[in-house]
Amino acid sequence: MKKLALSVLLVVVAAGCSLRPRYNDYHLMVDVLKEARFVVVNPDNNTPIAGAKIELGEGKSKVTATSDAMGGFLLPVDKRYVADNPVLVVTLPKGVEKYEVRLAPPPAPELPPASVPEEAPVEATPVPVMDTADAGTM
Repeated sequence: MKKLALSVLLVVVAAGCSLRPRYNDYHLMVDVLKEARFVVVNPDNNTPIAGAKIELGEGKSKVTATSDAMGGFLLPVDKRYVADNPVLVVTLPKGVEKYEVRLAPPPAPELPPASVPEEAPVEATPVPVMDTADAGTM
């Protein structure tokens, strides 16, 4: 009976690890980026999860982050993580049961400020001036 219970426990633990995202799941451009922005969301309704704790790696290379109000957090992009392919361990805030970690969409490109067309110089148009002495003769 103990062997059966231990076997079931090992299967549950192994399944739990296989469901967690791994670093290489995100195909980061190691030679281009220094860090990558991720978001933690509820997969049922795509709402961001604030306050989730994220851990990556072990020992000296361990990195921790906490998701912000928009569910966002930054992780370093480094070849050693690609080689090790560590699991992202996510600890959810109370009351949250499901999560999904996604790469954040790239930021919108900054647009140049809208240019205001220069107004063409207005030429003065002469306005006829009436002489008040002539106003009574009309």
